[in-house]
Amino acid sequence: MARPKMQRTKYEILQCATKLFLEKGYTDTYVSVIAKMLHISTGNLTFWFPTKEHILAELIKELCAFQAQTEEQKAEGEYASIRAYLFELVMHASNCAESPNVKDFMISAYTRPMALEIIRANDTERVKKAFSEFCPEWTETQFIQAENVASGIEYAMLMTENTEKLSFEQRVTSSLDAIMKLYEVPAEIREQIIADVMAEDYRNKARYVFEEFCNYVEEKNRKKLEEEEK
Repeated sequence: MARPKMQRTKYEILQCATKLFLEKGYTDTYVSVIAKMLHISTGNLTFWFPTKEHILAELIKELCAFQAQTEEQKAEGEYASIRAYLFELVMHASNCAESPNVKDFMISAYTRPMALEIIRANDTERVKKAFSEFCPEWTETQFIQAENVASGIEYAMLMTENTEKLSFEQRVTSSLDAIMKLYEVPAEIREQIIADVMAEDYRNKARYVFEEFCNYVEEKNRKKLEEEEK
């Protein structure tokens, strides 16, 4: 038996919000619109997510989980974790360059405190594993401090527009180099890793992975809904 509309869960809200954030952009998606599409009251929606930023934060958690799953599948070869981490940044930048709505979503994530905290905590754990051989004496505090700087570099990379004097490749490669410098990666290794990452078909892979993320969120929430129905 279908559940009454008033008992729609946060999973349905996430499904709807994901679609709207990526079709209209985070900024132009309003809680009232999400509620209207689900045929629930705004108060019912805010019971699960007090603000739109809470929805964004939940989706960023999902993005981090999706990235971890993807990295596990591809982690092989020398400096594989570093290349996977940097390649994800390039794909994000590529999608932002192609889609204003994706750019709005990503920039919103880097400028909203809850979402940014999740990004920084997640990436701190990733870079500790990826770069530990280059900075083995570092403390937890040093990794946290470095990630705070790295997230600023990432934000600048995502939001900067291409110009005749600064191409996409130039701003991305300079950002990747700056991030690796933070973790004391030698110049010759930085150069090789960047060459490997930029040699990938990042534009097409970025489109594909983005679609896969949307499917991942849809499928994950569908399964949770089915479990609740039992």
